Amino acid sequence: MVSNGTTHKIGAALAHPAGSAGKSVTDARPPRNSQDAVVFIIDDDVAVREALHSLLQDVRLQAEVFGSPTEFLASKRSDAASCLVLDIRLPDMGGLDFQDELARANIDIPIIFMTGYADIPMAARAMKAGAVDFLTKPFREQDMLDAVAIAIERDRIRREGDKAASRMRALFETLSPRERQVMALVTSGLMNKQAAAKTGLAESTVKIHRGQVMRKMGAKSLADLIKMAEIIDVHGNGFRRPSSELEVASDACASDPRSGKTAHGSIGDFATPDSRHAALAGQALKQQPLRWLQRVEPMRGGGPYKSQSMAIAAISSATK
Repeated sequence: MVSNGTTHKIGAALAHPAGSAGKSVTDARPPRNSQDAVVFIIDDDVAVREALHSLLQDVRLQAEVFGSPTEFLASKRSDAASCLVLDIRLPDMGGLDFQDELARANIDIPIIFMTGYADIPMAARAMKAGAVDFLTKPFREQDMLDAVAIAIERDRIRREGDKAASRMRALFETLSPRERQVMALVTSGLMNKQAAAKTGLAESTVKIHRGQVMRKMGAKSLADLIKMAEIIDVHGNGFRRPSSELEVASDACASDPRSGKTAHGSIGDFATPDSRHAALAGQALKQQPLRWLQRVEPMRGGGPYKSQSMAIAAISSATK
């Protein structure tokens, strides 16, 4: 088993001369369950590949090893949660260039880089492009195992999200053109009356279409429908742009990097009963609660409210 905090296997492998890229016994790829997570290892040093393969087997993780990116791309990969352990310096294509090529080919796989020749710009480039970790050889075995666990979980979550999005798109395809139009309008922040004005329909007709949309999409609330619209990109923007006064109001309340500030002033500017922005923000909360709360709830970089409950209380008091 893996000894906690040691580098003996990897360290021993790194003591071997690089450049022996021939096949080894660890290159054999036995059949496995398609649902098993798998770690792909690309390194031109056979000894390093074998050491990593053995390390992963010790913790009962499936692994496949390759001597180059070309070998990896030519292989048939199963549809299972996975990650890529990639050496920076390879003979036919550098690891960073291969990361860029995977992104251009829309091959979304978490990458853990390893190198014996690290520098800050190299690490910064890798992490900025989405790498999970950047390990300098020789590294602790536990550091590699921790990085692999994070990477596989990230890929699992992405795959589950993709499946959910696929199901939502299939439901969206069952909507009529008019229902799709109404869905786009009500999830952009417009009230039924405003959606009716946009479409030239009676408000009661808009309500009927909206009810049909909710039923067909399986949405229990407007918040659910908004989330679905964002996931399947109903608005066709990738990222939503403000298209109504309510959305502009919610955008105005987005947090500023400075503590206690919103994008257009202090919290108090939006928390006074006579503030027009506060009233609009209150409507925005009712029309698109999920998106609005996502914008004001605490984020890693800090935000105007210390908790979601504080955000709700501020809007509630402003719109009474």
